[in-house]
Amino acid sequence: MNSYGQPPFVLAASERNGGLAAAFVEQLNQAVGPAIRFNLETLPRRRLELELGNRAQLGLALFLAPEFLLEPAQRVGSWSVPVMLDENLLVAMQPLKLSSLDDLRGLRLGGISGHIYRHLGPLIDSGLITRDDAVDHIGNLRKLCLGRVDFVVISRSELAGTEPHARCSQRFKSTAFPQPQVILRRVLVRMPTDESSRLVLDAIAAVACGARWTAALAQYGLSTVSCRSGQPATVTSEVSAAGLPAFPP
Repeated sequence: MNSYGQPPFVLAASERNGGLAAAFVEQLNQAVGPAIRFNLETLPRRRLELELGNRAQLGLALFLAPEFLLEPAQRVGSWSVPVMLDENLLVAMQPLKLSSLDDLRGLRLGGISGHIYRHLGPLIDSGLITRDDAVDHIGNLRKLCLGRVDFVVISRSELAGTEPHARCSQRFKSTAFPQPQVILRRVLVRMPTDESSRLVLDAIAAVACGARWTAALAQYGLSTVSCRSGQPATVTSEVSAAGLPAFPP
């Protein structure tokens, strides 16, 4: 299950069978062997949450982090090693100079309908930031380009995938949060037996550091973590803000 319905996770328009989600599932099927086969389903976020709320639901949920889910869903299944290093960014037409989030007072946030902006919530609730929602990231970036909002919050991966489709004559400028909002995207694995879970987790670790997956990520300026000479990833703990790996230029 993949709940990210825009580039780079799925491709736009007639190319919707491509993207990082399809590439990952294809490579995983090759790594796991003939005993198990996964089929990709892209579905809305709310439906994904309903599926994960069913403890009997088996399969994989792609590109999540435990903190994205309610606590009961976090504990049903096993989390893979990181398969993508990502980060939430503040994006504007001109670089934002921030010492704290209070410096965003008086600005207009371009939001996505249904998204919760946890770190900006107090400023939004108090009216110090005005929120104007769009239905998706492409529409949100278009609003930013037209000057209808002052900044948006978007992940590094989604910015790389959707910026070309916004068709803005200027490049967007990204700024890290004062306290970087790093995301270690993983796969939530729910299999019927411990043996099958271990088989799938080992296959994910092999894909995560494989040449084909790292090349697919590199197309969008992305990477994963703790890959050494093509060996499977072994990181299981979160990356601390004090020791963040550098993103590719």
